[in-house]
Amino acid sequence: MDPLSITAAVVGITAPTVHCIRLLLEDIQKIVDAPETLKSLRNDLLSIDQALASLQAVSEAQWQSLGDAVVVQSKTVTTSCKESCDRFRAALARWTRHSDDRKLSLRDRAMVGFLKQGYVKSMSEQLQHCKITLTSVVCTATLHSSLQQKRATEEMMVTISKQEADIADSITTTDKQLAEVNTKLGALCIAKQQEDETEADRTSAISQVAVEQTVLGESRKLLQELLSGIHTAAANARKDNAHVVNNFGGQNEGIQIGASYGTISGITFGKK
Repeated sequence: MDPLSITAAVVGITAPTVHCIRLLLEDIQKIVDAPETLKSLRNDLLSIDQALASLQAVSEAQWQSLGDAVVVQSKTVTTSCKESCDRFRAALARWTRHSDDRKLSLRDRAMVGFLKQGYVKSMSEQLQHCKITLTSVVCTATLHSSLQQKRATEEMMVTISKQEADIADSITTTDKQLAEVNTKLGALCIAKQQEDETEADRTSAISQVAVEQTVLGESRKLLQELLSGIHTAAANARKDNAHVVNNFGGQNEGIQIGASYGTISGITFGKK
């Protein structure tokens, strides 16, 4: 994929997603007496906003090093995040339709603060997972860039190992969340409609969890692709750092060094 095409493609979906997130954030902030369930969601929105800003800062060369699959999957995760925020904004407007002057009526407060806790929690978890996934993309891009610019040091090898472990942990967590979401989606589909719940609310709740399921699945693919890239980078770095054996003369005397990151002193060159 052409570098300019990569940048345009990523910015093309990231910018509208950031805009949508900020609109949702404004909607929540306008509710002066918002319940805690909505207040906690504001922090998640701010976090994903920062993650997307970091994603926009990834350079063309870094995207190239990550590969086309990572680019495509990053776009998919970002697009799903936007769609979920759009859906949540529409749902929030329905939940607060009995309120005036942005102050929740008792009926709407009960709807948002109690009846819709599961919906809000699903949204919160999705935002958190998107943030972790996109942050992993940025960290991996930075790591690839560092490896291309200079020889891997011992400190960098530690960083590579840590990034491998972090992504592997994220994949494990994603698998657990996928199992939970699959169970939740099945329960929602067979559950009876709650009191004061419209058909639109029910459909929206099912769609929200379905999107969460999709995002988790796409995030897992993206994380797996990143882990594969880290494995390759680590293998190349370890190969480059392999010790070199040197023989000195017929007596095989002297010092032999493959890779040394410390100071060497007290050496005399010449015959004994």
